[in-house]
Amino acid sequence: MNKHALVDLGSNTIRLSVYEELPGGKFRQLFSEKQTVGLANYVEKGSLTEAGMKRATEAIQEFRHLLQIFGMDRMNIFATASLRNINNTEAAVAYIERETGFRPDVISGEEEGELSYYGALAAAKLDDGVLFDIGGGSTELVTFANNHVILGTSLAIGSLNLFRQHVSGIWPKRREIEQLEMHIDDTLSTVIRPKGAVPRLYGVGGTARALLLLEQAMGNVKKDERVITIEQLDELTDILRRRSETARNLVLRHCPSRVHTIIPGALLVNSVCHAFRCDSLYISSYGVREGYLCQKLLKPSI
Repeated sequence: MNKHALVDLGSNTIRLSVYEELPGGKFRQLFSEKQTVGLANYVEKGSLTEAGMKRATEAIQEFRHLLQIFGMDRMNIFATASLRNINNTEAAVAYIERETGFRPDVISGEEEGELSYYGALAAAKLDDGVLFDIGGGSTELVTFANNHVILGTSLAIGSLNLFRQHVSGIWPKRREIEQLEMHIDDTLSTVIRPKGAVPRLYGVGGTARALLLLEQAMGNVKKDERVITIEQLDELTDILRRRSETARNLVLRHCPSRVHTIIPGALLVNSVCHAFRCDSLYISSYGVREGYLCQKLLKPSI
């Protein structure tokens, strides 16, 4: 069977995922590796610095060496807000291509949202509704019905750029939390929403999965379940907002690589859920990478 290696150049993490193609347009993930690079931290005056470009190429080179161990020499690289929301996109793409031999595919915010939706759809049947994908540098909102996207919106806020704009230390102070919440509310006020409540939202991405891990660690959600109620999400968000020792220990034990972004991310997820007046949130195990695989590398079957 064919194997496909995908590298997702995100604003916070760079992740390699390797999939095996199965009959009927299906697939299974063989393994995944990630590096928390924080490319958004290398943006100065709206442009990605050469140090940031170098850091991205180093991660890609390390992934290539890993793939060679398994007899693979090809990879597909795509970038989201990390290269999309900078002034020197083409220069960064050219640098990475020159240094690695691979040219990143920079996808638009609308396409990212659609791919996240089709990735989630590959994991489970989705009822009509709204899906969000919160990354380090952007948030995508997708309204869908009858297995098709109706409306996609990309917002220039994510867990990492919210952290960079408002937090002076590792964990935000009370005043900084207020600033985060005002920024999030102001941004969400521009979003077109359905007239009525959306009973269930669907979440993809690292922030959503981290919150599910924390809920499971607290005993609120069973290990084999992926649904969080709005009451459980409110409780977890309040625990994180209080910045207690319990909250710090919870994060450090279960998602340490997100210790600096988990509070901005949780506030954003919570605000999105309340904006759409949902009762529960389903966290998908698949997202933009699987959507890219299904829609661009495999014959679409959904």
